[in-house]
Amino acid sequence: MIKAVFFDLDGTLCDSDTAWDIAQRAMFQLFRKHYPDVSEAAFTEAWQTVHQELFKQLNAEKCTMADVRDSRFQCLFKELDLPIDKIMEELSDFFCSRYLTSLRLYNDVPVLEELHAYHVGIITNGAHDEHTDSQLSKVRHLGLSERIQSLTISGEIGIRKPKVGIFKMACERASVLLEEAMFIGDSVQNDIVGANRADMTSVHINRTSDELIPKMADERPDYSISNLYGVLSCLNSRPNESV
Repeated sequence: MIKAVFFDLDGTLCDSDTAWDIAQRAMFQLFRKHYPDVSEAAFTEAWQTVHQELFKQLNAEKCTMADVRDSRFQCLFKELDLPIDKIMEELSDFFCSRYLTSLRLYNDVPVLEELHAYHVGIITNGAHDEHTDSQLSKVRHLGLSERIQSLTISGEIGIRKPKVGIFKMACERASVLLEEAMFIGDSVQNDIVGANRADMTSVHINRTSDELIPKMADERPDYSISNLYGVLSCLNSRPNESV
């Protein structure tokens, strides 16, 4: 019997990809005012390279998400062969602020209010500090604090999805067993694999038309949905159904 329903944050409850694109474009315009000779193509390539490398280190547990955030512009300037400049701090503050203010909840998030019979929580990877660019700040800014009973962030406990430990911690906080919990997320590798390994009921939300083709058993969700209202059907359906 399901007693708790947990959600991923980015890509599940809020459109972080669109917000990131908006912030990146705006930040580049500010950057060009100081460095007009750097082309958009060169900037974009360097920006992507820096984040790929930083996330490799993050996934290898060599740094935290806060470290990624705090070092991205220094790494960017190094990649572009630009001298270290105090403008980096301005760019970072501008980018983080624009990203936060550009975030929007998906229009199906009101379904959380229909889950009053369950413990409702969020399990997310990211920073847990008071910085503008942290999962904690995003949850507060989006008004999600009032809609959930618990928030478990990797930066707080030192365990990232898909490791079982972060799901276990969330369930302990909700006073439920892992098998009594359902987890909804858009990432197969972080959300579905993690929830399956934790013996939770896994729900993959696919907001695109891309077909999910599992490569291994852990990647196969118990349910597949196209919007959050499908969660209501999942709670009353048999596993491995598309609802």
